[in-house]
Amino acid sequence: MARSGVRLKWNPDALYQLRSAPGVTAKLDSMAAAHAARAGPGYSWSSQQGARRPQGRWRAIVYPDSWMAVRDNAANNTLLRTMGGGG
Repeated sequence: MARSGVRLKWNPDALYQLRSAPGVTAKLDSMAAAHAARAGPGYSWSSQQGARRPQGRWRAIVYPDSWMAVRDNAANNTLLRTMGGGG
């Protein structure tokens, strides 16, 4: 297979800016909020940007925020089911 002479040069600053763009963060936040709402009462979400080494990926998490939600998630895999898995 012949190789073309095109070479890509990655720009880590551009990728970092893209990952923290308002549209990207808003979409991740809305997805996390939807999963927390589907999980039910006692589940919360948060988001933040990771360390810049060099990626700085934006991440959102959904977690049980009460003892009852912890027990519910352990017994029913609630968080897994909100993501479409776990049957």
